[in-house]
Amino acid sequence: MNTFNKEEFENIKEELNKDAMEIDYTLSFSGNNFLNRMKSLVVKDRRGEVVFGVVRPNGRLILITCDEYPAGIYRVPTGGINYGEDVLEAVKRETMEELGLTAEIVKFGGVIKLKFSYEEDSEMFYCYLFLLKEVSGRLLEDATDAEVSEVLEADYEKILSACDKLKNIEGKMSDWGKFRAVTTNAIANIYKEYIKELK
Repeated sequence: MNTFNKEEFENIKEELNKDAMEIDYTLSFSGNNFLNRMKSLVVKDRRGEVVFGVVRPNGRLILITCDEYPAGIYRVPTGGINYGEDVLEAVKRETMEELGLTAEIVKFGGVIKLKFSYEEDSEMFYCYLFLLKEVSGRLLEDATDAEVSEVLEADYEKILSACDKLKNIEGKMSDWGKFRAVTTNAIANIYKEYIKELK
């Protein structure tokens, strides 16, 4: 069973944001394919993921796409947290691997405790939410992982549009789309508050 590390979460809150949220969310899937994939990943190498919205110097947020995604589909970047890995180290590592950037943490938004569900089967997965500000590096050029094929610089409205497209994916990637709509929307809300605070 993938158990939530409450002590770790409280320590991150103490360091970064005492008001960080702990959100319980259930995603019910249309079949068991994506659920089984996530269960396999949890067993193999990850207890959760970091979800990181990176703000560029122009104030816009980085969204990504990959070659295997349907045309026009973008999302906020994410990366797995290995067993025994510190969450804050994971977000630094993944930002460099996925985007080729170093970034500073602007805000820790909290964690989504996701329950993936299909009929009587389920799996827990923990998504730690971060808003980052780009510091240095060459976007994608310095990335050590070639998974990301293209980026989009998005304002708040474009992020919401990306969420709508994720939710409406049809076919074999529909459950994945629902999942990524949740994580992308969570960062959109944190980003919206960040923009308000700048004004």
